[in-house]
Amino acid sequence: MILIMDIVRGLAALWVFFYHSKQIFAQSSPLLYELAKYGHLGVPMFFVISGYVIAYSAESSLSKNASPKDFLKKRFLRIYPTFWASIIVVILMPYAIEFIAMFKSGTYIQPISLLSKMSSIEWLYFVSLTKVFFSNGSNVQEQFNAINSVYWSLAIEFQFYLLVYLALHFKKHFKKILLIVTGASFLNQVLGIELSGGLFIHYWQMFACGLALAYLHKGNIYFQKIVTKHTLIISSLLNIIILISLITYIDFNLTISNFSFAVIFVLMLWIVAPFEDALVQLKRGRITKYFLELFLILGAMSYSVYLLHAKLYQIPEMFVRQIIEPSNIAYGILTIVLTIVLCAPFYYFIERSFMSKNYSKIHKNIIS
Repeated sequence: MILIMDIVRGLAALWVFFYHSKQIFAQSSPLLYELAKYGHLGVPMFFVISGYVIAYSAESSLSKNASPKDFLKKRFLRIYPTFWASIIVVILMPYAIEFIAMFKSGTYIQPISLLSKMSSIEWLYFVSLTKVFFSNGSNVQEQFNAINSVYWSLAIEFQFYLLVYLALHFKKHFKKILLIVTGASFLNQVLGIELSGGLFIHYWQMFACGLALAYLHKGNIYFQKIVTKHTLIISSLLNIIILISLITYIDFNLTISNFSFAVIFVLMLWIVAPFEDALVQLKRGRITKYFLELFLILGAMSYSVYLLHAKLYQIPEMFVRQIIEPSNIAYGILTIVLTIVLCAPFYYFIERSFMSKNYSKIHKNIIS
């Protein structure tokens, strides 16, 4: 599932990107604009993928009798240093925008520093991701809007890692603890207990979906083990039916909960698993590998793209608007493509520097 997970991780980042930049498609493509309106569902996709990946990582740690501290250290380095580096980029963005605008207007206007948006203590909460606990109700991202709204999900993600880290200390009871927390998350939803909106328990069910898929696969319960004939055809048809049903549901402007979408997404991942071997074959093809690697590279860069897109896209948009009208669909597409290209150096020089050796090796194998 390595290739499939990397592709869907990239698609999740792209969907979130569309969500935050949907206005650039308002004139040119009503279809893309409507699709972009549901881009917030890319976050549940990330949580599901994280649940799946972390299950394997945790089980590997248990099988090697490794210290839980090693697990936490790797997860800390995966999240925080790249997050901190992205904050620097975001803080510098207003200055870069005004500098570029100066060449057209002839005047440099000093922007308001983002550093002034919060007090020193608030910045401490912000960079530690503990600011999430000051959320009122379910609007968690409000605590991060002043700088970059997408950061809220990192706080939830790292709480998930912390829970897994704690559970790893109880080796034989690791799975039981995960089940207990899953039950508690459903109980909390039913009882409506008043807890901070920034607590992981409100989002645990989405991670649990990924955990469940991982343990299905670890138990050798694969779609292709059940459907042994015409597997790829049946897998394709089922996923097409699910997608059409989902699009029809959305077309009626009906809302879908994050958990409901996570369940649908997990079902699709379970059904699509047989395509992993087909993707491996495509990757070996002389021509097809280049097409496939575009998606694999996006998947590898997904964290960098996720962190920077909401602010960074303003720079390529400044150039694109000089040559293409907003009513042309190429306006939005080119803006997004150029933004992803701008994220590449950040991924290469920053994000990759803090990957574990095993994870870095996997990334290199995927995009080589």
